[in-house]
Amino acid sequence: MTRALRLALAPVLAALACAGDDHPCDGAAGACVAVRVDSDAADEIDQLELDVVYGDRHATTSTQADGGRAVSLPVVAAIDVDVAGLDPGASLAVGVVAAGKLGGLLVGTGAGSAAVSDGTRADIDITLAPVQECTPGGRYCGGDQLAGDPDTLYTCIEDSVPQARGVCTAGCQVQAADDDVCRADGGTCVEGGFYCGGDKLAGDPATLYTCAGGVGISGTPCPAGCLVRPGRDDICR
Repeated sequence: MTRALRLALAPVLAALACAGDDHPCDGAAGACVAVRVDSDAADEIDQLELDVVYGDRHATTSTQADGGRAVSLPVVAAIDVDVAGLDPGASLAVGVVAAGKLGGLLVGTGAGSAAVSDGTRADIDITLAPVQECTPGGRYCGGDQLAGDPDTLYTCIEDSVPQARGVCTAGCQVQAADDDVCRADGGTCVEGGFYCGGDKLAGDPATLYTCAGGVGISGTPCPAGCLVRPGRDDICR
């Protein structure tokens, strides 16, 4: 199963209302990403939501200052990244989408990414921008009516941070009249085989499809994500 992300977020809004000289990743034992969130249109927020994806891991979290009070921007979140099993010298891309709220209303969203390796730390600067109009429940490539990585497919969540469905290894395809999809990668699917969207057929990376005529049909949602298994049928986690 996909392991949960370890997000060092408890003191985010309370501790970082006034930035000091300390780096938010100071004291982290392994890889760490510091996410600095600011805005050109808002001065403060009372809630920060983050959607984080790296490798096959994904998590969405929300945090507030003590008592739900508003704090001045910028704020910073420290994300403790689990790089267990990563080859020596290899790096891992970490993608983050942020949403700031004030009084229950979204003041803006933004996205950024960075690469880390074992024992290193990185910084991501995100500037919250006015929320774009996406259809709740719809699937969008990052940058197509919602904030995010252009090679990742997201679900539009009303009044909340977009949630990643998965990274598209062959890129994400915008479809004006339908949900966006991950492009097919890795050749042609085998008739009757089962594939995650994006693995040899276009689709949603969190849905398991049956290959028919080179395309995916009868999609089955995978709430915990879809697992690509080279040489065998893919499965829901």
